Amino acid sequence: MIAVETLPIGELHRALGFDDPVVLSPAWRRTPLTEWKMVADGHILRHIFRSVRPMRHLEFGTWLGDGVLRCVEECDATVWTVNLLEGEARPGGGWAYGERARPEWDTARSWSQREGPPENVGVRTDAYGMIGIHYLQAGWGKRVCQIYADSRAWDTRAYPDGFFDMALVDGGHTAAVVESDTRNALRLVKSGGIVMWHDFCPREEVMRGCESTRDVHQVIMSHLDELALSLERLMWIDPSWLLIGIRK
Repeated sequence: MIAVETLPIGELHRALGFDDPVVLSPAWRRTPLTEWKMVADGHILRHIFRSVRPMRHLEFGTWLGDGVLRCVEECDATVWTVNLLEGEARPGGGWAYGERARPEWDTARSWSQREGPPENVGVRTDAYGMIGIHYLQAGWGKRVCQIYADSRAWDTRAYPDGFFDMALVDGGHTAAVVESDTRNALRLVKSGGIVMWHDFCPREEVMRGCESTRDVHQVIMSHLDELALSLERLMWIDPSWLLIGIRK
């Protein structure tokens, strides 16, 4: 049986075997986890990429491509990233991710879904031409294998066991998707490699207030026996919304 350890962020470098500790600003140290933002977790992820330096990284959930940027800007990895072509929907219907269009998105909007008044001021930010726009506009497409698929239907037979050095599970947040992505990540990441989950936080107040964390937590906690077959350690980084596992 494996347990989810609570690992203070100052101990992360020792757990993963690199030299420099992750340093969060005093402002983030004071921020309640109910108000946590991806910018703080992004800082942690950048430090991990910069320190571990994977060569092949797998990412479930591309969205605008900021996760890819964190990796390719910090190390020499090639990134494989999977995103549903038509974007993620909310359980009750409607877009999971959408906002007002920005001028720098104009080149992508002809292939993206739009809504609203005739001037199309709204854009679905995780679908069609918006997928990965940030890494594409930054010129990193040459180091990215973008896969347009429902990750549950993605054919992984071309990838041998242990093909990837690291993986980040941050795609669809329903239990079925998290479970499928987790199983694929565990098979595809090599021994000694790292599997990470975003939107994992064991604090009750976070799960009450943030829908995306509930199924991620439920899947992990209900599959600990299965995870124990593949993982040496499983650690929630405190403070963060990140869970990190080390492959056996």
